[in-house]
Amino acid sequence: MGIFLGIDLGASALKACLIDTNGGANLCPIAQARAPYPTTHPKPDQSEQNPADWLSAMQAALAALRAEQTQSFDAIEAISFSGGAHIGVLCDDQAHPLRPAIMWSDQRAHKQAAALANAGQAEDAVEGLAGNAPNATWTLPQLIWLDTHEPHIIRATEKLYFAKDWLAAQLIGVSAGDHHVTDKSEAVGSLMAGRDHKWNDALIALSGLTRSAIPRLVDIGSALGRVTPAAAAAFGLPLVPVYQGAIDTSMEWLCAAPLNATTASLKLASAGVVSFTTADETRFSPVSFYPHIIDGLYYHAAGMSDCMGAIDFVRQNFTPKLTAPAFEAAAAKAALGAEGLLFYPYLSGGRAPFWDATLTAELRGLTRGHDQTAIARAAYEGVGHVLTAIWHDMTDKLGQKPDALHILGGGGKSDFFCQMLADMLDVPIKRGREIDCAYATAMFAAAHHLAKQPKDMAHAAYQPQGEFTPDKSASAGYASSYQAFMTRHRRGSGL
Repeated sequence: MGIFLGIDLGASALKACLIDTNGGANLCPIAQARAPYPTTHPKPDQSEQNPADWLSAMQAALAALRAEQTQSFDAIEAISFSGGAHIGVLCDDQAHPLRPAIMWSDQRAHKQAAALANAGQAEDAVEGLAGNAPNATWTLPQLIWLDTHEPHIIRATEKLYFAKDWLAAQLIGVSAGDHHVTDKSEAVGSLMAGRDHKWNDALIALSGLTRSAIPRLVDIGSALGRVTPAAAAAFGLPLVPVYQGAIDTSMEWLCAAPLNATTASLKLASAGVVSFTTADETRFSPVSFYPHIIDGLYYHAAGMSDCMGAIDFVRQNFTPKLTAPAFEAAAAKAALGAEGLLFYPYLSGGRAPFWDATLTAELRGLTRGHDQTAIARAAYEGVGHVLTAIWHDMTDKLGQKPDALHILGGGGKSDFFCQMLADMLDVPIKRGREIDCAYATAMFAAAHHLAKQPKDMAHAAYQPQGEFTPDKSASAGYASSYQAFMTRHRRGSGL
């Protein structure tokens, strides 16, 4: 028996997963816990979280795991972390946050991002140096915004952490400089690393931060240290090693198999993300380009800010008496096309493929003739239409169409939504038994602690649990509905 802990810092909740390697072949999750935290919106285009809430959530989730599986919890051998990209935590020299963390969905820095993007792809311009096109999601434009609007914060910053690394540092100690670290997936997500995935001094200089505030880069999977006695007492953990993790979109590839240069995925969580693996370093701006969790591979990714959260927003605000399962059931009862009702899920502006921070959400075409089933159906279809737009944009830019998409994230547990998206995108969708990033993160900790290849463990652990084949008639119907959905964008942007 070998027990390992994965901790994933999601957009709305921290998730923790215990797995049992059971001799190494069938990695079995034995307990999972989830602890939510709030996102605040000081202004309509702003989204922030308090790192102290992450810490409280970690305490709550670990306490729940310990209560459920005391013996297994005490037998934990190693831990790793994952979390959303682009989330900087600005701290003093003792790793105390100086302000709330700006989230990846925040749009306040769209003007700063546009100024960086206007320099084009010249070798000495931001995109030329970083290999990714600036937009408000990336950390660098956010730091430039802070340097303009809250310069005292930038001047006081002694350590820049990234969200998952700040949380890991709470377990291994924050006073030692050796623990002020991050990995290449975060460096790329900050827009302050060069095409070689190492820190670039010219890009760092644009942030206003000193070079000493930037964390040291370590390899993904590196042993960072052990849980300190103080952290062990606070969280009930054994004094075990902590291994450097990666951003969630990199880590969760371990929930798919086989992992090769053509594997593609569709994530349904707070964000919706379409990702294509590649062995080629060619970029296709503005589609983002990241290092893969598997050495020698990379991936292209494009995402929308409001995915499952947008669906739940509609449920809470338009049909508050319906539970989430009842809302999905209502959507399933409605006819394809939601009787002409269209939902635009831009609650946090528009990311891929429109890249327009001024886009707003809208329920278009609502009449007295529409009931709760139509509203619910429109919510799911609206998110699906944006994912369809991303899918078309990526397949056009990259010149390839994967044979299937591996579903990831909590939204992938819905057979109804998986089938809808298979029909809308007109591509088969495959689902494994485990589709959550916390599980992948626990597997990653196990692989490095046991000196095994993560890819090999992922392949051994993968168990198919559902395949959704497009219905050609439904695909044709959704194609017509998609054209109606896109009318708003064509009028506004010339697409």
